[in-house]
Amino acid sequence: MELGRTHPGASRSSLPISTLLPLTLLILTSLLIGLTQVGSANSSERATPPSLFQQPSDPTPGQGLSAAVAAVPANSAGLDAALADRKKLTEQQVRAQQDLQRTDEEIQDATLRREASTELLARRSEQVTKAAETQQKLRGALRIIGVEWFITGFGRLSALNPTVSSAERERLDRARVLSESAASSTISKERFAREQLNQLQQERSELQIQLAEIEDSLGQLTRRSQGLTASLQKLGEQLTQNEQRVAEARMSATVNGTDLSTGALDAYWRAAVALQSSNPSCAIPWWAIAGVGRTESKHGTYRGASLGRDGLVSPPIFGPELDGSNSFAIVRDSDGGALDGTATTDRAVGPMQFLPSSWKAVARDATGDGIADPQNLYDAALTAGAYLCRKGPGLNQEGPLRSAYFSYNRSQRYVDIVMSQAFDYQRSVPLP
Repeated sequence: MELGRTHPGASRSSLPISTLLPLTLLILTSLLIGLTQVGSANSSERATPPSLFQQPSDPTPGQGLSAAVAAVPANSAGLDAALADRKKLTEQQVRAQQDLQRTDEEIQDATLRREASTELLARRSEQVTKAAETQQKLRGALRIIGVEWFITGFGRLSALNPTVSSAERERLDRARVLSESAASSTISKERFAREQLNQLQQERSELQIQLAEIEDSLGQLTRRSQGLTASLQKLGEQLTQNEQRVAEARMSATVNGTDLSTGALDAYWRAAVALQSSNPSCAIPWWAIAGVGRTESKHGTYRGASLGRDGLVSPPIFGPELDGSNSFAIVRDSDGGALDGTATTDRAVGPMQFLPSSWKAVARDATGDGIADPQNLYDAALTAGAYLCRKGPGLNQEGPLRSAYFSYNRSQRYVDIVMSQAFDYQRSVPLP
């Protein structure tokens, strides 16, 4: 790409230098006349509030793509990688959420089982206590029977003195029978109580083990839940960072079938929307502004520059100093070097290649940050559109648009090139 010589934007043009040199003086004269006319324009016409530039559903220019542009198919290696990472992170997030849900359900189930086991263990402990008391009472009764046998001598009845009367013997026999019956019943009861106590004690031990296992399981589940929660938080942070990556990558992605980045397309689209609101009769379409941007700086990418998400080109784009060298015309400094970095002569600045004097006359702040920056494509696109609209109305038609392009750079070849590129964008990009 060759640098254009002079026009209201001191255009960077694809025209060969040899073709443009004869036009230099004519264009400079036209420039000075045009600037005088522009400088006298109504100031209210030049003011475009940010609210007109931004659609209600769109983020602020420089902070994200408009909805219309975001829907345009575009691709790049960076965008593909960022979207692939987002898919991976999203899948991990879904799995973690599902795992966390299952874990929380298991925690609820384990908590219910712990409550049931705790209640059952309390009942078993109470039953063990009562069974132990019953066994102790029965064992006490057996001791009493044993003492009674020892005292009464039931065990020695066969050796009783033969002098004992038969009535006494019968009484002692009846007492022995009753005592043995009572002893047998008490022994049976004590054996049953002992077995029942052993069973209850075993059940209590099993419940204690079960409760300990439930507590251990709850601890593991709780730690798993905490880990999954932490993982989800980290995944959320990674997804937030990824969304920023996607947004950055989408800004620099190439619109399918074109050389347009979505960031540049967004700047042109928003400029056209803003001008349709502030100057409806102009009717300039986005693709008309895009044609100029392609010719002037390859949409802010001239000589390796790149377009940031905020619309700024980096490094800044400057044309050659118009100091009379290399067959360039001389254009005296008009801004003290504030915009173009040179205080002796002027040079074109920014992706739409405006001379500092021309920029001062028509500059627009598209981003609403209070600064009209020629190195910001949002500002530059809106300013270029506003400049072209000076030759309106009806810039959605070829005739008036050609006249407007000619006012931007007084070269029919320049007009033909820009017009061709503009129509290519109109055909290639699915935007009205």
